Amino acid sequence: MIRVRASQIFTHAVEDAVAAKKMLDEGKSFTEVVSQYSTCPSKENGGDLGWMPEDNAMALMGEISEQDQGKILGPIHSPYGYHILQITEIEKEEGEIVFNPDTPMTEVNRVLPEVHSLLFKHFHIGMPVTGYKPEETIFTVCEQHGKTVGEVLSLLNKEAGGKQVRFISPEQLKEKMKAGEPIVLLDIREQWERDIACIEEATFITRENCESILADLAPDSEIVVVDWKGDRTESFQKFLGQRGFTNVQGIEGGIDAWAEKVNTRMARYDIDEEDDDYRYEDIFDDVQ
Repeated sequence: MIRVRASQIFTHAVEDAVAAKKMLDEGKSFTEVVSQYSTCPSKENGGDLGWMPEDNAMALMGEISEQDQGKILGPIHSPYGYHILQITEIEKEEGEIVFNPDTPMTEVNRVLPEVHSLLFKHFHIGMPVTGYKPEETIFTVCEQHGKTVGEVLSLLNKEAGGKQVRFISPEQLKEKMKAGEPIVLLDIREQWERDIACIEEATFITRENCESILADLAPDSEIVVVDWKGDRTESFQKFLGQRGFTNVQGIEGGIDAWAEKVNTRMARYDIDEEDDDYRYEDIFDDVQ
């Protein structure tokens, strides 16, 4: 896995995008062209968008390798305008080994609550009716279902390696809000989700307003990320960490758990995660 750092020239005018690209082709420095043409708030930092995980970078830039450092892409036309991107840094990310063949499945389940669906989706290992028994390990489950231990371990360690996100329970968050503590709630969902259910105190953060919102926050601000079920908090926490924010949490179970445990009158909704046409809008993919 790699992570990518990029800078951007953004403009609403196609003429400016063409002129900016022409200057780059003539050998002008990227920061010089940013200063002249970009209307993105990142202009103040030479167009720097910070670090992004490989998956998010690929969604915007396509396949990326370590040889692409320094590469300029675009202009890319999006619903918001025209982007010219420069890949400024590429780093390898080393995955930490969390599990081994003898790890009890109860421990795997604690670290990865979604382990049942992961194993079913990737290996067609059925969900245990009564949960995992204390004596069951990754090895015994693989042996029982005729699966290769190495392949299962690779998947589980990859999933667990990124589980660095901190969570706050809906009940704890409610108490903090009731006490008037200075919490910053950032809603990273899509507009249609927010139309169905939202926490009024949360700020809706999008590609368009991301830079301006973050610019107004102190690095040690207590930030709580609002998403559907907490599944996307990890990536956004990592993004914020790369921007220097040190106190970021997600709601345990997301807004779905908030509706279940705190505001029971709030509407709830579902997402078909098997639908290939569905994806969250990646706020930090096309930051303006």
